[in-house]
Amino acid sequence: MNSSWEIPNNLNWDQIKDDAIGIDLGTTRCCCAVSRKTNKIETVALENTGERLLPSFVGYDEKNVKCGQIVIDRINNHLNSTVFDVKRVIGRKFSDIVVDLSWTFSLRSDNNDNPLIETTDHCGNLIILSPNDVSATLLKHIKTKSEEFQGKKLKNVIVTVPAVFTDRQCEKTIEAANLAQFDSVTLLPEPVAAAFSYFFDREIPNNSNMLLFDLGGGTLDVCVFRIFNDKINIISKSGDSEIGGRNFDIILFHYFKQKLENEFNINNIDKNKYKLLSKCQKIKEVLSAAYDYRHEGVKIAFFRYYFFSFDVSDFDTTKDNAFIKITREKLEQLSHNCVEKIKTTINMALNDKNIQPNEINSILLVGGGSRMPLIKKLLHNIFPYAEQRMEINPDEAVAKGAAYYACHLLSNTELNDQIQDSSEVEEIIAESNSGKEILKNYSNFDHSFTKS
Repeated sequence: MNSSWEIPNNLNWDQIKDDAIGIDLGTTRCCCAVSRKTNKIETVALENTGERLLPSFVGYDEKNVKCGQIVIDRINNHLNSTVFDVKRVIGRKFSDIVVDLSWTFSLRSDNNDNPLIETTDHCGNLIILSPNDVSATLLKHIKTKSEEFQGKKLKNVIVTVPAVFTDRQCEKTIEAANLAQFDSVTLLPEPVAAAFSYFFDREIPNNSNMLLFDLGGGTLDVCVFRIFNDKINIISKSGDSEIGGRNFDIILFHYFKQKLENEFNINNIDKNKYKLLSKCQKIKEVLSAAYDYRHEGVKIAFFRYYFFSFDVSDFDTTKDNAFIKITREKLEQLSHNCVEKIKTTINMALNDKNIQPNEINSILLVGGGSRMPLIKKLLHNIFPYAEQRMEINPDEAVAKGAAYYACHLLSNTELNDQIQDSSEVEEIIAESNSGKEILKNYSNFDHSFTKS
């Protein structure tokens, strides 16, 4: 990741029009934001129900491949035709991948140690897919929904990637976007995109040190940066591609599975695994609500023992009026090991450049997992003097930041013209108001931007 990024501002909206699009291609959920003719950035409804977050699930059980919530809703009946978590696989070597027991699909290696996904189609036939194919299906769905929303074709896109992605993972993400028929593809680190969303069109807090904490569904990014001269100057970063909000769902899954088996003699959980996982996600969200409030300027803990009553009859209709009660405190106890791993990742970012916790002025919270009270508590314990900020919807911050940066590129007329004509060059260097832009050409269609 480059060390310095200028915060997009003073955009030429006449040049941008409604051509900018930014996509957060998440492990568990995707989000997309676009520029509008009203000179604003808006997120796109990616589900037919109007939901703006698209679960990163792809179903091959019908002739027309499906994406999103409909795949989750039907997963118990179509286990062998469902693929998800592809972001944990794309661009990695098969021998480096830790197989998740919740996966409904199989992985195997090709002759070069690249992972291949095995699933079945609508006829029950075995189909073999590359991770790029699955990511491309998600991106194609997002592209279609965005074009319907904008009423026009969209050619150029910014796709965000974790700060810890390798060059190979980045290249494979670009290939997936090409397969989705985007002509020009720009990759932007997720922490940088998220930071852009906090500072765009707002007063920029120059001379301050910030920590961006991004706990998505499947990955964790931690980035320490300093704001100086309207630029984000990266100091250090760390991340973990195996930790995300879904880890807490799995913790709850094992807790309730054990309770159902040991206390209620219900042994059919493996057949209803995804029904229970989905319920655990909702329980986590309920236990994360109503965290605190302010009274006369003082933050007061609110509903620390907020609880959820798990209805056992959802898994055995003969168990009427049987419930399993779980409190927020119990969830915190169960999650101790996972929280310690998150703490280790934070400390890695600090220790890398010998940064003291009291040097951090603010913490920018990004990703749905950052809503959890136990995460806020952890961050407060490490950074007792830092303000925790969440004025941007944490689920949409990365996509919006990517769209802001797309606007920045489009509003730079000279750079924009060269992007449109760059399909046959290996490298373009264009001078702009923000310094030197280096566009590296990865294929005949796609580009990765770096700044120096």
